[in-house]
Amino acid sequence: MMKPREITIQYTPRFPELHEALEKFRFCVFVMHRRAGKTVMAINHLIKQALLCDKPFGHFAFIAPFRTQAKSIAWEYAKHYTAALPRTVNESELSIVLPSCNGSAKIRLFGADNPDALRGLYYDFVVMDEVAQCKAEVWSEVVRPSLADRDGRCLFIGTPQGPKLFRDLFSLAQKEENTDWFAASYPISKTNVLDSEEVERIKAELGPDAFAREFLCDFNVAAATTLIPLALIQEAMGRECPEHIWKDSPLIVGVDVARYGDDSSVITLRQGLIVHPQLTYKGLSLTDLCGRVVSLFHEKKPDVLFVDAIGVGAGLVDRLRELGIPVVEALASARAIKAEKFVNRRVEMYTELADWIKAGGKLPDDPSLAEELAAQEYTFTSTGKMLLLKKDKVKEKIGRSPDKSDSLALCWFNAAPITTEEYHAGLKFHTEADTAYEPLEY
Repeated sequence: MMKPREITIQYTPRFPELHEALEKFRFCVFVMHRRAGKTVMAINHLIKQALLCDKPFGHFAFIAPFRTQAKSIAWEYAKHYTAALPRTVNESELSIVLPSCNGSAKIRLFGADNPDALRGLYYDFVVMDEVAQCKAEVWSEVVRPSLADRDGRCLFIGTPQGPKLFRDLFSLAQKEENTDWFAASYPISKTNVLDSEEVERIKAELGPDAFAREFLCDFNVAAATTLIPLALIQEAMGRECPEHIWKDSPLIVGVDVARYGDDSSVITLRQGLIVHPQLTYKGLSLTDLCGRVVSLFHEKKPDVLFVDAIGVGAGLVDRLRELGIPVVEALASARAIKAEKFVNRRVEMYTELADWIKAGGKLPDDPSLAEELAAQEYTFTSTGKMLLLKKDKVKEKIGRSPDKSDSLALCWFNAAPITTEEYHAGLKFHTEADTAYEPLEY
């Protein structure tokens, strides 16, 4: 019988309290600034868990947004910190097999860009690195089910990248009722792992927004190409807008029609400087949706009704017209009113919406709407026209179709904007300009 021998792994934790949390909680979300040492921490915790695994054939995974990224940031660390251990290294598979308390355990590196490589396996512990850059379904549809068999655990690490999966997980982990979850934030001001002069140089080079994201762990800072910053959206959702300000304004309705099984049909009512809570329907047939719209039309008597007419929405437009309901066929791909500035009506609608928010508009307090609005990014064509990120790309970013924000934007399909001059401190202004315009004047 071989004598047990003591092997020392040359790793000293920077933040031992995080390893303690990983031992105590099943799901941990660590928001950490650049160069904090999160990858080294995660790899060493994987190694420890693999060695101590008391289940047969232990499986452990490190997942980065791309496999090449996993290899470049974690593979050398994995080999370095297991060098003193008896092991089998597979370079092509990016895996290391170690002895465990019940035979052996495998640590393997993956890319979230190829979720099929993760399917069909079970895991005892998973690390998801740079979570904000991963598709939401990698967690919900692949990783989470793979942890069920053996009561597996997961560590989420990264820096903020706006309102995506990482932010949602961080918020989830902060809720007291989620006793299996733990959240921690480690901005540069807390860790002091970099020289103060170097931090000042980085701050000057990156600029305030990028520095806030990358080193202060601030989720509320928008990316440079975000059309409507999250902070502005949250401000609009927290505003007060007394009834006398909007009650005499035209009532505009926007209807976004679900295209696929997972999509929702959404009805938005906008009245001057307020958007009322949206009506959301999932799994509703076109006939049932038509009934809801007809009922709302007779009850609310809107000044104008815009209906998304792309795909199945065209059928709703036809049926409403057969029933004598005056409806405007809204095509996001239509030529922009200000064609010299915008590629199509979609980017124009969203820009008018953004201007309305800046002018003092009040949005319903809805986190999913906030996420959809903040996910809208823009770019410019070679001719200088503004173009919005394609809808399927937005869906890829947030893991669902932006039905709520699209329904909201439809309220600006042909509507005249509210000017910033109307917005005064405390929302004490007269709305004559807003009540006087004709929504269909274009």
